Amino acid sequence: MVKSNPLYRLMNPRSIAFFGASNSIMTIGTPLLLNIIKGGYRGKVFPVHPTKKTVLGLPAYKDVSSLPEVPDLAFLVVSKKAVLDVLDACGRRGVKLAVIVTAGYGETGSEKDRDIQAALDEVAMKYGIRYLGPNCMGIINTAIGLNTTWFPYTQTPGHIGFISQSGSYVTQALPYFARMGIGLSKAVSIGNQANIDMIDCLEYLGDDPDTRAIAIYAEGIKRPRTFLEKARNITSIKPIVIMYVGGTRAGARAAASHTSAMAGHDGICAGMFRQAGVLRAMSFPDMFDACLALVQQPLPKGNRMAILTNSGGPAITMADACDRCDLDVPLFDSRTRERIKKIIPPVASPKNPVDVTLNYDPDLIFSRLPDIIMDLPYIDGMLFYGIFGPVHLKDKINLAGDLIEIPIDMISDAMEKACMKFVSAYRRFKKPILCACFCGRDDDEAVKQIEDGGIPVYPTPERAVKAMAALYRYSMIIKARHGDMTDEYN
Repeated sequence: MVKSNPLYRLMNPRSIAFFGASNSIMTIGTPLLLNIIKGGYRGKVFPVHPTKKTVLGLPAYKDVSSLPEVPDLAFLVVSKKAVLDVLDACGRRGVKLAVIVTAGYGETGSEKDRDIQAALDEVAMKYGIRYLGPNCMGIINTAIGLNTTWFPYTQTPGHIGFISQSGSYVTQALPYFARMGIGLSKAVSIGNQANIDMIDCLEYLGDDPDTRAIAIYAEGIKRPRTFLEKARNITSIKPIVIMYVGGTRAGARAAASHTSAMAGHDGICAGMFRQAGVLRAMSFPDMFDACLALVQQPLPKGNRMAILTNSGGPAITMADACDRCDLDVPLFDSRTRERIKKIIPPVASPKNPVDVTLNYDPDLIFSRLPDIIMDLPYIDGMLFYGIFGPVHLKDKINLAGDLIEIPIDMISDAMEKACMKFVSAYRRFKKPILCACFCGRDDDEAVKQIEDGGIPVYPTPERAVKAMAALYRYSMIIKARHGDMTDEYN
């Protein structure tokens, strides 16, 4: 472990001095402090306020010199004109780590503001302080219940580490992560990267045992040679997925005014990512769709995919998407087609895609068919559409009233058992399964059970296919470097 990296201490503070919160929810700092206090963090929290005796129920201190001990971390959400003085006071007290949320520095494009940002570094160098920001939202460490951002983190801790030059993507995306079942291990909002930068975060997450995949939202790459070297080393052991923006003229202009990033030409950066083995995502959902698959599913040995659905439209959509993503959908051999034909409805297709049409036999689509398909030596993974849990029949019950009797309890029990068999398939066969369903985990208990069992469920067929393509691309990176080690990686 590279213990000289400041993130090791910054992400695990035993105590935090918070500057800029009050007892009014209308001040910017108050919701951030509220998340720290109520989010599960067990360390000491010292609100600093010039006039208040208590802040959010905690004793408040007039200034940093009044604190009962030197805090591990100073968190600054004060006015821009006060930041330098507060950072200097923290340095005199012996504080070595800080997060500066306050904006209005190098990202404005003003030479005066760039000079003020440079003055922050002068103060930091004087006292040996390492800091995140300015113009950032801080950190999330789910292992210790620490969330310094605006939105609460409600999802179960997971294994995706996230580095973002956008504070919004770290905080405003948290409800999205919860809806999608995406669990974070750590998240770092790096803002202007005046002191601690993306390379420091990459090094830290690359060494973090809780992180199995790294997502990066980048508006520019500082220290590109070092990025290439670090990323190449990390992608030999865990995947990196990057959403790089700012490579166009319009994007570069926007990035410069957002985080003062100097974006490189899109084509040049794309070449660097390929050399490093970094997977490129073109949208925010694509980035986390890929990461979700990469942390939960085994890597495929090849690109040959089976498609199993209970609807013709999604089957065709998945097949088309596979072709666009360099995934093959091979025709099943005649013996397999005959086996499948014997157990599916007469109007269903046994070829690949296997389309059983509208069918409410959970044992067929969740157990018997996957067992046949996943056992085929020329199939490397399966794409699945057709999760229709008991919630759909509950809707019918409400609609029908007393007109029809539906054995919902019996159906629920059968669906639960079928889902348990389904989620065991990828472990038994060591091949990836990705699903699509227009219902979410909050709408359908079958979706939730499958997701909790380790199989991602995406809201559209195309997104499931693109996530599978990311699994395949990363398996090819591992194979190119180490030979066929997918079994060891899995």
